[in-house]
Amino acid sequence: MAKNNYLINEFKPERQDISSGVLARQKLVVSDSVGLKDTVTGIGVPAWSDGHAPAHNDAHVVSTLMQSGCRLIGKTQVDEFGISISGKNPFLARLKNPVSPFARLGGSSSGAAIAVSKGSATIGIGNDCCGGVLIPASYSGLFGYRPSQGMVDLRGIAPFSPSFDAVGFMTKHLSTLEQIAEKCWTKPPKAVRLGAIVNASSLFHELLSVEALLEWEEKLAKSKIFRNDMPSLSKLTLAQAYNIHSVILGREVDLQYGQWLDEQKPKFSDETEEHLKQIRGKSFKEFVETKKKREFFSDSLQGFFKPGEVLMIPTSPGQPPKGESVDESFLTNQRRLYAIAEVAGLSQLTLPLLMVDGVPMGVSLLAYPGEDRLVFEAASRWYM
Repeated sequence: MAKNNYLINEFKPERQDISSGVLARQKLVVSDSVGLKDTVTGIGVPAWSDGHAPAHNDAHVVSTLMQSGCRLIGKTQVDEFGISISGKNPFLARLKNPVSPFARLGGSSSGAAIAVSKGSATIGIGNDCCGGVLIPASYSGLFGYRPSQGMVDLRGIAPFSPSFDAVGFMTKHLSTLEQIAEKCWTKPPKAVRLGAIVNASSLFHELLSVEALLEWEEKLAKSKIFRNDMPSLSKLTLAQAYNIHSVILGREVDLQYGQWLDEQKPKFSDETEEHLKQIRGKSFKEFVETKKKREFFSDSLQGFFKPGEVLMIPTSPGQPPKGESVDESFLTNQRRLYAIAEVAGLSQLTLPLLMVDGVPMGVSLLAYPGEDRLVFEAASRWYM
């Protein structure tokens, strides 16, 4: 296996546009879905890249980081089509979880997670649609951040679903992640004081295995985090979010890629094929009706936590599975969990708080749109 098989484009020497700057010590990798000048912006499918021209410019977020002195290592592999959550790509190299080789890696930005976890890079960025950055960050013991809607410029990012696309960031260190976020915000976050950390205790009890739940409760008991337990957020709420997410995602995927998918018929894995089959083919009427449901869902979250508060949920429904076979209920619950922030436009920060059976598992903090600084403030209390 090649040492750097997670890279699909490698810069030798490293590209550095400005030799001095506040980020001159940071090393950056970007997922295939992030635009780089003179390279094709891909979606994890070689047949797509073969039919498209190289980008004329870097993605806006890349330009921002490079103008602050970042060193660019290269482009990294994404899983097939970029909306899978497996981390695998049958068209490219087979990647392994850098922390636990037998555990699921998670996608879509699986290659970037490996680069950051191994220390080849200090920052990884990708499209977080369908948990594309948060899931591999969680499974690799990294910090991962999804900005709230409109906080980071999306120009130059390959679109999968414009309603849910967001630039995602992953790092090994919280301080680095916060510095990068502040550099990339295109508007100032709201000046709001942190009112409370609300623990969605029902989700941890309903979704986590006994082993994971024991690890989490021990972590809570040892922490000095003051929190309010909120037992009423259940899998039913998650199911509502996922149903909304599936309809909008499916319609927007069809608009972006439907004709190409039907003509080219790329051979995806069974998991991706099944997911596409479930979400595609939604009518325009259903799409419009679901957009209204999205607004209602976002408003209804105030019944669980309010502006000025941070909601704490598991990033995944337990530790990443080991082996090839993954229970369908695990996949469904994983998609339900990432749907909350994506449907409501919330910011989300996953923290590498747990190690269960030798593999990492993240816990997420969510805040209302524009209140992104609150997730970093709440996270810092874990690491005082």
